[in-house]
Amino acid sequence: MGCDRADYGKLTCMRREMELALGERLLSKIQEGPTPAAKPFKPIDAKIYVDEANHREEVALIASNPVAALAASELAEAGDFVTLELAGTPLIVTRDQDGQVRAMHNVCAHRGSTVEPRNSGSARIFSCGFHGWSYNLDGSLRAVSAASLYSSEPCTSGLRQLPCEQRHGIIWVTPNQASTISVTDWLGPELDEMFSELGLAEMTHYATEEFNLNCNWKLLTDGFLEIYHLKYLHRNSIAPFFPAHLTLSDRYGRHFANWVPKNRLVTALTERPRDQWPVLDHVTGAFVLVPGTVVQWQAGHVELFSLRPHPTDPTRSTARLTMLVPTTRLTETDLWDRNWLRVCQTIPEEDFAAAVGVAHNINCGAVNQLRIGANEHQIVEHLAALQTQP
Repeated sequence: MGCDRADYGKLTCMRREMELALGERLLSKIQEGPTPAAKPFKPIDAKIYVDEANHREEVALIASNPVAALAASELAEAGDFVTLELAGTPLIVTRDQDGQVRAMHNVCAHRGSTVEPRNSGSARIFSCGFHGWSYNLDGSLRAVSAASLYSSEPCTSGLRQLPCEQRHGIIWVTPNQASTISVTDWLGPELDEMFSELGLAEMTHYATEEFNLNCNWKLLTDGFLEIYHLKYLHRNSIAPFFPAHLTLSDRYGRHFANWVPKNRLVTALTERPRDQWPVLDHVTGAFVLVPGTVVQWQAGHVELFSLRPHPTDPTRSTARLTMLVPTTRLTETDLWDRNWLRVCQTIPEEDFAAAVGVAHNINCGAVNQLRIGANEHQIVEHLAALQTQP
């Protein structure tokens, strides 16, 4: 099956089999061509993107599931940390002295002050600048300043811990302390295996950018659930590299995936022998994880989108975009710089700008209904999945 070929010597047989099976499915889709609509468009009420009660439920849903907080390699050494907000909760995410990743409220147990004001860095301990209480890297209380003056009884309260797990090269944090779902269970066995075969855990953080946007987080997700827009929105950027209206859609339990071949892959699949298909080198795969995360395989590297709704305002959100590259190719900086420049131009200036434009038109009352086509069916399915989460 080609597992011992020099061109693919670094791929496991399992990964190669997955790659070839994907190639067969893409070839079948290419030969069939785009599928004509078998049903009419579906109207949806635009208020689903602005309704405050609905937004509160979605924020609570996101808080109860694993959220892609950052790349694991952003915390390379013990003491490395990043501060951020997830579901409105201020957090410190760090790696402790034993190498374990930790997530805790960035809130002092004393009087509720912010403990760590920096966005990122390295520390031996965390110390609150208000009254000097200090905490170990695992969040446990290290010392109360002037303890004999503070209380006649010892104080033991540390920073509030949250479920935190490193898997597939990503640190996942569940903002709801009461949630017990593991990342493996949340992904499901098929998608968990897919991420393993793609080698996400062997990838390294290359760059990160955050975008604060005046739109509902779901409008950002919608762009990954259809390629109807590709030929038009991206006509002057990436559209020339892809065939129009050709996508292979999958479901992994509650999650979604769309595979889009590049033109050179279309040529390879139709002209080369099966054992020479370079599928993963020339395909884009967008995995929309419900709720709030997109993992996009981009012809050999990964673009991770952590979509974070504003805690109270449904018309605002933050998108944290991270590029992960194969560790063995980290030194190919010219290539990765070009890719990073392209994604930082294409996504914000085209996809995000379109979402913000739609949001503006909904917010001002110019739009009260959206018409979702048969070729955009995953948008409707995604909205339904948000309403039927366990």
